[in-house]
Amino acid sequence: MTAQTKDDVYRVARLVLSRIAHPVAIIGAAHAGERSCATGTTMYVSLSPAMVAIAEHHGSRTTRLIRDGGQFSVSLLHDSQQELAAAAGKSATGPDKFATLGIPVVEPPEGLSAPAVAGSLAILWCRVTRSVETGDHLLFVGEVAAHQIDERRVDPLLRYRRRYMRSGHWTSEESPEGYPT
Repeated sequence: MTAQTKDDVYRVARLVLSRIAHPVAIIGAAHAGERSCATGTTMYVSLSPAMVAIAEHHGSRTTRLIRDGGQFSVSLLHDSQQELAAAAGKSATGPDKFATLGIPVVEPPEGLSAPAVAGSLAILWCRVTRSVETGDHLLFVGEVAAHQIDERRVDPLLRYRRRYMRSGHWTSEESPEGYPT
C-alpha cells in the first residue's frame, strides 16, 4: 500500500460525489454568545417526525457551536444568494460570523438559538437528536422544531460538479402523495 497524497484523498469526491446535485444551504449555529455559519448541504431523513441531516467539518467553529448548543438552522438558498454561500464558506474573526461577513440574519423563534439567513427559500430550525462520526465530517441529525417558507421564492441555488447552478424548469406535476416528497 502506498501513501496517498492530498490530491488522491479527494479524488473520488471530485470525480463521483460531485455528481450528486444538492441544494445549497447555510448552516447556522449559536452558543454562549458566539454565532457562526458554514455552507453545507442537507437531506431529509424522516418525514414523521420531520428530521434532516447535515454534515460539518470536525474543525469548524460551526460544528463546535452545534455540538455545544444542540441546535442548528438550515437556510435553503435562493439562486440569487450565491455570494452569501461563498461568504459563509470562509473563515471570519470575531464572535459573530454573520455580522463580520455581512450575512443578513433572521433571528430564531423563541426557545431556539441558531440564526438563519434572510431571503432564503426556506429555513428549518432544528434540535440535534443524534451525531455520528463520518470520516472527515460529523453528521448531525436534527428534528425540525420550527420553520419559515418564502412562497415568493422558488428557484433554489444548487451545487453540481463543483459549481453553483440554477434548477431550470419543472419536469413533472406536484405529487399529492408519496414520492417525491
